[in-house]
Amino acid sequence: MDKPVSRPQKADDLNYMRYSRQIKIDQIGIEGQKKLANASVFVAGAGGLGSPVLTYLALAGIGRLGFIDSDTVDLSNLNRQFLHHNNDIGKFKSESAEEKLSSLNSEIDIIPYTGLLTDKNAETIFKGYDLILGAVDSFETRFVINRACIFLGIPYIDGGINGFSGCIMFSFPPKTPCFACIFPEKAEKKKSVGVIGTTAGFIGTMEANIAILHLLELQNPAENRLLLYDGLRMNIDHIEIKRNDICPVCAESFAAKCG
Repeated sequence: MDKPVSRPQKADDLNYMRYSRQIKIDQIGIEGQKKLANASVFVAGAGGLGSPVLTYLALAGIGRLGFIDSDTVDLSNLNRQFLHHNNDIGKFKSESAEEKLSSLNSEIDIIPYTGLLTDKNAETIFKGYDLILGAVDSFETRFVINRACIFLGIPYIDGGINGFSGCIMFSFPPKTPCFACIFPEKAEKKKSVGVIGTTAGFIGTMEANIAILHLLELQNPAENRLLLYDGLRMNIDHIEIKRNDICPVCAESFAAKCG
């Protein structure tokens, strides 16, 4: 599973023509583009949410982009997972996604992993990254990501989808709640849900946008808010959330670090 971590592209080596249209944006400019080039982001999942997340982060010029997925491409994936095509059926998603992302932007470091994220490997894989994004369909894996991010002190953006609906949460305790503050850990039976491709695309794009805002040190609209998307009404609700001072995950972790 492990793959050596290579260095992100150097800001001095930027192909400014490639990013010229976003460099024109006042909130980005050359300095902002250099921040993105020097950034290191990891995405858990290369499926429905991972496709837009990885695509837009790669196109934006994130210097080092790692990701992991254990699944192979199935025909039922193709209504939403646009990093994978008909001729990819049967391939590992990590392999298929790496091929597409390298074609989209050959100037960044793309680091794929094939396998499952577990408590045994998550901290090792995440170490050295500036930001983690979740694009998974299992609460168990979300709890693994949350625990590892808290231990390493790395911010975590999570996305979830179901039918025409979705949600996004930004976690960076103690500044914000952790994932377990809002969704307490409990046993969960994995079950598949219906989802339309536009929902996955919308939520994944929002995740990528929040990641870019965070890396550019701009105002983060997901900080201490749960973003709820209703695709049937085309509404986005911002629900204020607070950290649980007795959260069994982040409270105990910070108490241990503080002695």
